[in-house]
Amino acid sequence: MTTKGKASMITVTAEQRVQPGKEAKLDALMAGLMDNIAQHEPGCTRFDYVVDGTDPTRRLCIETYRDEVAFAQHGASQYLADFIPELLDCLVEPPTVVKFGDRFAPTVEPSFFHTGIVVPDLDKAIAYYADTFDLRFTEPGVFSIPRLEDPDPHPFELTAVLSRTEPPYLELIQANGDGIVSADKCGQILYHAYWEPDMDARLDWLRTSGPGVDAVFRMEEGSTPFSMITSPDPFGNRIEYVGTDAVDPLTEWARTGVLPGGVGA
Repeated sequence: MTTKGKASMITVTAEQRVQPGKEAKLDALMAGLMDNIAQHEPGCTRFDYVVDGTDPTRRLCIETYRDEVAFAQHGASQYLADFIPELLDCLVEPPTVVKFGDRFAPTVEPSFFHTGIVVPDLDKAIAYYADTFDLRFTEPGVFSIPRLEDPDPHPFELTAVLSRTEPPYLELIQANGDGIVSADKCGQILYHAYWEPDMDARLDWLRTSGPGVDAVFRMEEGSTPFSMITSPDPFGNRIEYVGTDAVDPLTEWARTGVLPGGVGA
């Protein structure tokens, strides 16, 4: 089964001419802006700051935003408003800004998101993997699942963390209950997780042609799943499919370490 979605990205360039003697101040300002964007703007997928190799007074920002909403979020941020007067003080003239849109909207395939493992003690697992692989992890996210079907439906609370790395992330899940994340799932990879733009169609495929389903996460009976975990495939592996509506909040969780309000509610 193949499912595809389309995303319309926005690219912005801003050319700068720095005043002599203001280079260090400008570099510090740009570093601070880039840090704020990394912390608060999951919809900004690229922010490069480059210098002309033959003319160090000529600088260029290259910014890419997931969509108009992400670009508007950037423009409305308080840190950008505070940044602009100080930027202008460093430049010979205001930057030359050009906004571009995609000529051809890229095709986005479902992508590898993370690998999930169940652990008997989340705090100890965080400490171990942080030390062994020099990883940082998010704060624990507590997901209140209104309806988990694994196989019998019931409400459930799932607690997990993500590595603060580039995807695919490492997800550590606290063992709980006697279902899909029970203690007997420790000591193995529980699943490899992928984004899925059409969860209903994927669920139909899993039940009719695929390996089957071990767990379905829903808001209510009959609603579109926001996550589901397959039965083991012929090679013994499970796949988790996560709806693409969760791309922004879960990416922000990994980037900032703080779980956005409402995720899993």
